[in-house]
Amino acid sequence: MNRRHWLQLSTSAAVPCAGRTARSAPSGTAGLKAGPFSMDVPAEWARSAVIEKAPLFPLYDAAEWKGLQTDPSFRKKPGYICRPQHWAVRLPAALPEGFSVDLKNAGDDATAPQILIHKADEWAVAFTDGVHEKVKAAELLRRMRARMDDALTRDEPGFTPGYMDATLSFTCLKKRLEFTGGHGVRLAAQWTIEADLLRKGELHYLFVGMSQDNTCQIIATFPLNLPGLPGADDSSHLGRGMRPYEEMTKGFNSYENTAREWLEKNAATITPSLETLDAMMSSLVARTWE
Repeated sequence: MNRRHWLQLSTSAAVPCAGRTARSAPSGTAGLKAGPFSMDVPAEWARSAVIEKAPLFPLYDAAEWKGLQTDPSFRKKPGYICRPQHWAVRLPAALPEGFSVDLKNAGDDATAPQILIHKADEWAVAFTDGVHEKVKAAELLRRMRARMDDALTRDEPGFTPGYMDATLSFTCLKKRLEFTGGHGVRLAAQWTIEADLLRKGELHYLFVGMSQDNTCQIIATFPLNLPGLPGADDSSHLGRGMRPYEEMTKGFNSYENTAREWLEKNAATITPSLETLDAMMSSLVARTWE
């Protein structure tokens, strides 16, 4: 984490165990409020919740952007941390047993247990200096909505606007979810840079949504576990091994399809349960960015 990242984090409004709404939440849940937004969260998760408002974190500062206009060597590689201003609801208690998260760096973690509600039009400047639009905001929002909805029927590479130097693999268990103010798509997936096994600590629940007025864009991620999921040191799964690696690479598409089928078949044993996560996302109230 660089100094600039730390300074921006240090100015965010971190509120552990705060923001409960006054309205009545369903039995076994607690209402949480993040600025103008709210949701119902399992009570045991709500007790350790951390609610933050984080500022826009653009890829370039003003001097770097100016240098880039005359010298391509100033070009930087984006990170997952590059994103619009947003409200973040971090839920460390949602982690399956044996999992951990670094809350100080959760904003740069693509699988941290959190719900991020972004000022949607700022995605147009998140990969510049925070001022100049990479793509006109209206056009970008149109594309984001189309890709979100298309993800239900195909593996859409632009499904999530957050930058990752990896590809979403093993995408399955897709479902459209409605929330108050909009809708989104949830699925199970894993980021992979090269051919690899489905792995504990990498498989996660991913929800991407938008408010009906296009002012809010939501990304929610929660690590998933289930019996039989290989760990970081395991070299085989479902009859497919990592050695020799050339064979794994050649047969990855076949393994990926088999792994998807395995996940679908064993969805009821996933923790935290998809039903719990879906209910939480469906309880979201995000009508407009204020």
